[in-house]
Amino acid sequence: MTTTAVLFDMDGVLVDSAPLHVRAYEQVFREAGIEFSAAAQVAVRQGKPRSEVIEIGAPEASLAIKQELFDAKPTAVAGLLENWQDVSMPGATRTVRALAESGVPMGVVTNSSAPEIWLEAAGVLEQMKVLVSRDDVSSAKPSPEGYLLAAKRLNVSPAECVVFEDSHDGWLAATGAGMRAVIIAATRPTWAEAHVELMPDLDGAKVLALCLRTQEEERA
Repeated sequence: MTTTAVLFDMDGVLVDSAPLHVRAYEQVFREAGIEFSAAAQVAVRQGKPRSEVIEIGAPEASLAIKQELFDAKPTAVAGLLENWQDVSMPGATRTVRALAESGVPMGVVTNSSAPEIWLEAAGVLEQMKVLVSRDDVSSAKPSPEGYLLAAKRLNVSPAECVVFEDSHDGWLAATGAGMRAVIIAATRPTWAEAHVELMPDLDGAKVLALCLRTQEEERA
């Protein structure tokens, strides 16, 4: 397999968005008179789609209330983001710039519906050749649809992509698309068996070495 493209999950890989997302949900739930539950917070940190988080957090609410929560969430995020100091994950910005300087095409595949504001805040939006958001697919992760669409838009085969993820759903999506998946995690997640590749954080030199090593393996 020759690596010709790198695809990133966004939340927890490129941007540290979970704390801000939780605060935004807490704000809109509080305004609706609903407590944002611990289970819903876990869903946020797992990267679940907005509709799923709202269903977990307010299962008894009417459809109208759920829609109000759904519509209010992006506005709350944008307001909080204006005063947030740094949204990038450790090493993410440097890694993206290193790959860009080496001519590696990159993209983002995310369950988020508004990735642009986050990627711009992290300083990596311009380097991404493709963005696949929740609005671009019929099924969110763990469906491989988003990753397959990204490969198609980059005009590469799935086998020519390396994916960096941080969740089980994301790993299932990437491997289901036939891509090599590396999990960003300081310790091995309980779901990750021994064959699952790990990297403690994004490191430009390590990521480039991984891509170059893959190319050398192909030539061998």
